[in-house]
Amino acid sequence: MTLHSSQPDQLIAEINALREQEPDPFTAEPGEVVTHVREAGKLLEQADDIGQELLTDGQWRYLNDAAMRAVRFAHSRLEHDRNNAQHILRRLFRLGTVPAPDGSYQGELIALSTGLLSDPFFEWMTRIYLPWQGKNFVAAAQAGDNIFLDNAWSKATGRLGWPSYRVSNDTPPGTVRVFPFKTSISLDIEEEEVSVLRLDYSDSVNPLPVRRIVDEIVSLPGGYILGKAYMRGVRELRRVCYFGLFQS
Repeated sequence: MTLHSSQPDQLIAEINALREQEPDPFTAEPGEVVTHVREAGKLLEQADDIGQELLTDGQWRYLNDAAMRAVRFAHSRLEHDRNNAQHILRRLFRLGTVPAPDGSYQGELIALSTGLLSDPFFEWMTRIYLPWQGKNFVAAAQAGDNIFLDNAWSKATGRLGWPSYRVSNDTPPGTVRVFPFKTSISLDIEEEEVSVLRLDYSDSVNPLPVRRIVDEIVSLPGGYILGKAYMRGVRELRRVCYFGLFQS
């Protein structure tokens, strides 16, 4: 379906048509999901051209949140349709563009993706124990760090001086910033035709296991950021998870 509009009434009609044709979140083929998100992005661009104030709040949010909904629906499919859920995430990542994040972003783990049969077990464990809350970016410095809950575990390790980089944080309250990274524009490790923003943790202030991590992020229509984390092995980088970033 190719969508074109130059007038508000036509744009609203196309938004309504897109809503009526929205693929089922739990049974749709990956191609259907990606096409829906792509078309929502095109309508967002048209809304920016003619003025988003001409749309209702509901219409604007429907377009703006389409990619985020698709990612979260893919997350919900992992338990019963893991293969298609992973395929949707991969296709959505390929749809993204290089982001320019600045400031604090809330984070959410979308899916462990090591290719191992133990992934579902580790996802369950991670939902219970992972204190990661998001990332903080300083665009001018091409740098950033990660936001974690300042819980009993982090307080105990902090008293031991691990990690050595540790910044108290009030946004949100009760958090701490650790594990800094440097950012650069690069090509996707898995698919070289995709440009990404790469987050490199090789700085010596990071613990050795963290230095082996490389993140890649892209911006989807509406501004939701989809990321992949890799772990450096002996011979290659292995993708270990998908994650999302957003500003509320």
